[in-house]
Amino acid sequence: MSAAISNQVPANPATPATPANTAVASEPAPGSAAMRRRQLAAIIRMELKKGFFGKRAIGLWLLALAAPALLSLRLFFVHGDSTRELFDLAEAQSAFAGPIFQASLLRVVVFLGCVGIFGNLIRREVLDRTLHYYFLAPIRRELLVVGKYLTGLTVAGFLFGLSTAASFLLTFAPIPGGQRFLLEGPGLSHLFAYVATTLLACVGYGAIFLTLGFFFRSPAIPALLIFGWEGIHFLLPPLLKKASVIHYLQSLMPVPVSDGPLALLADAPSKPVAVIGLLIFAGLLVAISAWRARGMEIKYEED
Repeated sequence: MSAAISNQVPANPATPATPANTAVASEPAPGSAAMRRRQLAAIIRMELKKGFFGKRAIGLWLLALAAPALLSLRLFFVHGDSTRELFDLAEAQSAFAGPIFQASLLRVVVFLGCVGIFGNLIRREVLDRTLHYYFLAPIRRELLVVGKYLTGLTVAGFLFGLSTAASFLLTFAPIPGGQRFLLEGPGLSHLFAYVATTLLACVGYGAIFLTLGFFFRSPAIPALLIFGWEGIHFLLPPLLKKASVIHYLQSLMPVPVSDGPLALLADAPSKPVAVIGLLIFAGLLVAISAWRARGMEIKYEED
């Protein structure tokens, strides 16, 4: 009974209970799980503002809107027999899966977007000379890395997922039978599969470029090498194909895409293996980034 009363009455009767005292009393203990969640949420909130509304975000928005804008222009400016393929549902599915989604959205838009977002999560702070503010704060560096990665994933997933969905709808909605394909056929399941593939592409490429940002001063050269590796994955032997992100993403697409007569055949992983494999791969890279951040020394050099 006395213990219950002591929790309700201040220790010093002369000191009245105020909102400030109550807030201090309810503050999570340092190092507790509640405190880590609170710090992680604070990091994500600050980084989201820069990710969506910062100066560098303008290029990301333009990149994400490029494919829907081109598809919109195509509907307005292409006429006559040259639009025959737009009115063929089967050809529209092949056109979206190959040239639009895999060749344009995945290999160009999502790839370059992840370079710009994740490759600069740490590099940007170094260039802006603000990284030391994070390191001086009473938060674990591993938590900072996770917060930045989740923020980048949120920004990339929103922008490029929206770009994929808009491109898909602009491809199928205007054609005869397209609305029936979307509402009564497998259209919505295809849309979900393409958006999910885009999100997993952001997970994989994002983890790669986050890690490279800790080991290279500029992500440009390693990004160019990885871009070339992903581009020639169809020429790689089966064992080396497994070291390519696009190899796993292809197995998640609802419409198969042929790599051409020169491609070396390899067994595609099942969808569960592809999803779990990409998540484990990304988790390992984020863990490497967190380990690297623990021993990182801040050296602001003139660039």
